[in-house]
Amino acid sequence: MKPEHKKSKRLKEVRGILKRQHQIWKQKQSLGYIKLEKPIRHGWFKEIVITQNVDRYKNKKEILELYDAIEKKFWGRTKEEADQQWFHQISKYLIYKDFPTVSKRQFNRLSYKAQKMCTVYSYRTEDKKLRKRFYVRIPKSAYRIKYTRAYITHSKRIDPELESEDALLDNKLLRNRYYKANAKFCGWNRKDYWTTQDFTKDKLKAKKQLKALQNYPIAAILNGKVTWERD
Repeated sequence: MKPEHKKSKRLKEVRGILKRQHQIWKQKQSLGYIKLEKPIRHGWFKEIVITQNVDRYKNKKEILELYDAIEKKFWGRTKEEADQQWFHQISKYLIYKDFPTVSKRQFNRLSYKAQKMCTVYSYRTEDKKLRKRFYVRIPKSAYRIKYTRAYITHSKRIDPELESEDALLDNKLLRNRYYKANAKFCGWNRKDYWTTQDFTKDKLKAKKQLKALQNYPIAAILNGKVTWERD
């Protein structure tokens, strides 16, 4: 019987390590949290809240249903950072007309009357792929945008033995040849950063500039009268 190939052996070890890491992750999740005696201030939320004016509308039930479906708050260390998170969501077309939108999956879970309060729109992702989302038509007097203080109220339980074992397993995956085996097993995109289009352009530009130095004497280059760097 032929001995087991080294690559197959490494893949088997990587599977075992990843399986154990998943078990450790489950054990960490089951540890739970400890409630703090005194909450700790931790940044700001920019959030959408429903006002009392919602009682004036006949479709109050649908408005509250849509409110439960959207992402209501965005966190930042300061109010400025919370604004940046808000504008970042706008740039990704996740907020439209100052109100969070819903995905196709969220839209399908809504009731028929709530769906009638949504309008579909199309946008393109960073990968130039066409996507569809739905912006919500809720009366502006039914909600308002405000900043609220954020607090840490619970602390996560930590098991030192689990943390130590998890770190040891991570180091094992970084060993020579094991990193590639892990990447192959996980199906990572291993595109080399240095072969990107921008780097190739810069490399060709540098070669062109260095080649142009052949027309100048070495003394002029050493004295700094001629430089290969050009704007």
